[in-house]
Amino acid sequence: MAYYWVNLGVSYKEVRDFKFLWAPSHTYTASGEKTVKAGWGHVPNIKKDDVIICHENKRIIYVAQALDDAYPAPRPESRTYDEWKKSGNKVDVNLIVLERPVSTDEFKHHIIERFNDQCEPKLFTVDGNATQNYMVTIPESVASIVLSSIDSANLDLLKQPSKSSSGTKRRKKRKAIKGGIRSARSNARIGQGAFRDEVLDIWNNTCPVTKVALPELLIASHIVSWVLSDDDEKVDGYNGFPFVPNVDKLFDKGLISFADDGLLLISPHLSVATLNALGIHEDTKIAGLTEEHAFYLAKHRNTYGF
Repeated sequence: MAYYWVNLGVSYKEVRDFKFLWAPSHTYTASGEKTVKAGWGHVPNIKKDDVIICHENKRIIYVAQALDDAYPAPRPESRTYDEWKKSGNKVDVNLIVLERPVSTDEFKHHIIERFNDQCEPKLFTVDGNATQNYMVTIPESVASIVLSSIDSANLDLLKQPSKSSSGTKRRKKRKAIKGGIRSARSNARIGQGAFRDEVLDIWNNTCPVTKVALPELLIASHIVSWVLSDDDEKVDGYNGFPFVPNVDKLFDKGLISFADDGLLLISPHLSVATLNALGIHEDTKIAGLTEEHAFYLAKHRNTYGF
């Protein structure tokens, strides 16, 4: 699954009403030379189930998911702006219209500081505005940051393809979850319910970094973020740590991670002085990691560039 960001102008109503995205395949310069604008070139690469974050006027207003691969299609009849050439590429989507659009102010500075160069083309300008490209490819780190700011009730509608064939070691089938799996997934996003119980049980009600053993102070934090996890991973206790709040925040932001042997890994964006001020030593090494944890930690490290 890949992630994209699309900047919608006047076409936002068209997208809402007809549930598709379309971009010209090319245009011509003033001298008559054929050219493809940077943001158009990504559209034909979209595959089934890819997720597209829809931005309009400094707000995330929709989350779209491709129903099938992109395909060549003429300019839609609903498109009144006829300056673009008629040939183009189209993506039919399942569209989630956000009841409460999310302001880009909630996350843009974090993205600009750490991940803007990983977007193609860049997502934001230096002054914090979205660039004028139609479509941008974004890494999982950016997708996680943006999607985590959206209400889980909306994102429950997103289809996450199962990763059961990806090499993760699966555990024995768990008992039926009280209240149903959908409720369990929603509770898991906020570190509650069966997910929290299982995480605390695996770690004996103790934060592996600080050794704090008061459950009421611990947050059940996903290793692979809830929004990037498939349905099984959302509620898998091995996809979590019971962290005190300061460790949870650092891990959730990708400022720290862990090697398979438990050694603390520190992002270059986090100073040792700040880490120490939060009560964490730079030589920290946690014990108790399993093969199941290793699968999730590998993805966390990959997502945040460790």
